[in-house]
Amino acid sequence: MSGPSADSAPLPRSLRLVWACSLALSALTLLTTWAKMHAGSLEGLWNPLVDPAFCDLMEFPPVFRSLHTAQFFAWVGHSRFSYPPLGAVLYAILYGSGHPVALYLGTAAAWLTACGWAVRRRFLAMKIGSMAATLFPLTLILISFPIVGMLHQGNIELALWIFTAVGVWAYLQDSDDMAAVLWGLAAAVKLYPVLLLILLLPRRRWRAFALGIATFVASSLLSLWWVGPTIGVAWRGLIESVFGYQGGRILQWTMHEILPNHSVFSFAKLAMLTSGLPVAKLMRPYYLAGMGIMGLAFFARLWKMPALNQLLAVTVFMLAFPPISYYYTLVNLYAPFLALLFLALRANQTGVNISGLQTTLLLFVPLFAPFTLFTFPRIFLFGGLIHASFLVALFLCALQYPFAEPTKE
Repeated sequence: MSGPSADSAPLPRSLRLVWACSLALSALTLLTTWAKMHAGSLEGLWNPLVDPAFCDLMEFPPVFRSLHTAQFFAWVGHSRFSYPPLGAVLYAILYGSGHPVALYLGTAAAWLTACGWAVRRRFLAMKIGSMAATLFPLTLILISFPIVGMLHQGNIELALWIFTAVGVWAYLQDSDDMAAVLWGLAAAVKLYPVLLLILLLPRRRWRAFALGIATFVASSLLSLWWVGPTIGVAWRGLIESVFGYQGGRILQWTMHEILPNHSVFSFAKLAMLTSGLPVAKLMRPYYLAGMGIMGLAFFARLWKMPALNQLLAVTVFMLAFPPISYYYTLVNLYAPFLALLFLALRANQTGVNISGLQTTLLLFVPLFAPFTLFTFPRIFLFGGLIHASFLVALFLCALQYPFAEPTKE
């Protein structure tokens, strides 16, 4: 590690505040957990870290013994493969290696190391001291509950995160074709990143938008052909399993659903359940209302706002709108979070105050903390609903405050 240079500067106050609040919430999580256990209460302590390690990753080996046959889409014990077609290819690669856990952890280690190194390098280039440039990204990675939880579960969200985050980097570098291809691949792993492609519309990058859609369709069709036994059988089997899984989860109202699930749908579902109305009848109005709100916000407000506003709003919407959206999907917030952090650094260097930026950065902090910290069922506080509220607040910040590049007067 290089020593501080003569012209190095400390982190600006806005970043120090984000750092301090992140560390404080981690300490508070440990304290409240200890207090609850000491009091003999398990209230609010449910979390996926008590599940067997790599349970998501190692759930499907029995299912994949029937790969390339119609039986692949059936239930095997308590498991049924429920990802879009490219997800099946990624799982097959992991299982085919013979060491899926090692390959998964190796990929995660390489990815997180690259991210930490890239942030450190960017900080150093912006004259931040070496110690702060190293410890800031390192500590945030280590205390991030979405990252820790995702790795503990061995969830395939890791691959999707890599695709979407590198795509965001390409988008911010004006490499729109590359961004479109990566987001198309991400959508073929899990459907919701397809929403990122609308970021290309205000730039009028019609070719890139079409390329993203074509990548999504082509990679899905090729994956269906590979999964087999025919494209038609694979298509029907995966559609039934993916939407069957979603439909089953949507109707549930258990701790497993209301704690780690930060979808705003939970508020609507709670209202339906307390009023005695069937949740199933809520789905169509929910989808229509959600897409209407996003369409109005994007085309009437965000269209002429800076790219960072568009990125933040679309990312938050794609995480908060799906009826099932668990805590590990929040890793996708790190791309807009870092983009706003670097904007804060540039603003500090030019002496420009960007309205709402500090508040927006602080709203990310509780979203990267464990949902158990905000869970106290006796007073009707549940982590998933609290996280959903913070996501709504982030979305409103993206609509309210223009995050434009600072310029000296």
